Amino acid sequence: MDILKYRGLDYSDFRVPGEFEPQEYVILGWPAMAECIKGYSLHKAFAQLIKIMVEQAEGVTVYVNCPDPARVESCKKALAEEDVDIEQVVITTYPDGSNWTRDYGPDIMVDDKGHRLLANPRFNMYGQSTIDSVTSTLCAKFAPHLALEIGCRDFLNSTLITEGGDKEFNGNGVLMALRDTEVTKRNPHMSTEEVEEELKRLFNLKKVLWLEKGVFDDELTTSGVLDYVDGEPVYRSSSANGHMDEFARFVGPNTILLTEITEEEAAKLNSHRITKERCDAAYEVLKNATDAEGNPYKIVRMPAPEPFYVYSKPGDWINDTWSCRYGEGNDFLDDGTPMPTGDMIMQPALSYVNFLILNNIVIAQNYWEEGRPESIRERDKQALAVLQEVFPDRKIVPFVSTALNIRGGGVHCATKNVGKASKQGE
Repeated sequence: MDILKYRGLDYSDFRVPGEFEPQEYVILGWPAMAECIKGYSLHKAFAQLIKIMVEQAEGVTVYVNCPDPARVESCKKALAEEDVDIEQVVITTYPDGSNWTRDYGPDIMVDDKGHRLLANPRFNMYGQSTIDSVTSTLCAKFAPHLALEIGCRDFLNSTLITEGGDKEFNGNGVLMALRDTEVTKRNPHMSTEEVEEELKRLFNLKKVLWLEKGVFDDELTTSGVLDYVDGEPVYRSSSANGHMDEFARFVGPNTILLTEITEEEAAKLNSHRITKERCDAAYEVLKNATDAEGNPYKIVRMPAPEPFYVYSKPGDWINDTWSCRYGEGNDFLDDGTPMPTGDMIMQPALSYVNFLILNNIVIAQNYWEEGRPESIRERDKQALAVLQEVFPDRKIVPFVSTALNIRGGGVHCATKNVGKASKQGE
């Protein structure tokens, strides 16, 4: 912070803007694999997502990072196939260990004089590696590179391990996060009070709202069987190991969107039963919580997607890497069931809350496609109606996100939006 004083800047003036505030940039990382499961093209899905941004989002510059020449070629090819105007996309080529830019992309703070500041914590591949592993190091290089790319040259570093997908800011000094993720899973050497103190220091916060655990679907894949359907085990395709943006989001300074599981749904699936318990516990916390000025929050409930499953075989990336990503030689999952081999039934990381807010649009995850049950189409409509309710002045743009969800993330996970750094009065 001394360098800020040297430049005549006051750190206490900086804040993390809410994602519902004016945005200036949106950043994506181009995925290495073309598809995780045969028939679900990641490249096509990313190109379609970028097309929506380029053609419908006002006032944002779209950055797409391709860390090697081969990815530049595949990116341009996929964008051309979707008729995306390549001149409207800025392609960068910086080191990157993954393509979930929400989690390790630049956390940019702003003041009311048009200045930007990068809050720069550490990353350890969702608690599955160390901060100095090859992949973690590649991801750690990403935020400083992209911050410099957009003109942010002031950095504030931290040794705290955290990810963007678990941090929801209301724009007025309040952060909503998961204790199980931020403390137990990422910083077990620290107490809750120590983690909170460092989060407040790094992001200039007044208050942290602690929820306990995220949705059951978002636990580590190796934690065990997700559900049994018709007697067959269903596994998570991939996950972020505990992220807020799968079930709870700030959609305004004092409005929170929270997933709701019905009693009927909880009675049908064990995963829904556990997720209902966690979402209901979150509701109890939030209904009694206040913002930094003591004002209560309005809580709007969002239905959960109707579960559906995909079938992976050896030769599919998601199948071949499912167990070896977390270490060879594991014979059993954490719940004591055998480590699966061969064909697997998987549930993608389904969520209606993993949407992206831009200046005039909201890109919403949807799931109905030809051949899927009409009940999925009806649930999509319900979710779109809720988003239109909380964003009455924005166009809600549906996007079939299954290919991204198979990889373990979604529209919000794949993007990093950067708030507009405006001078007071602009």
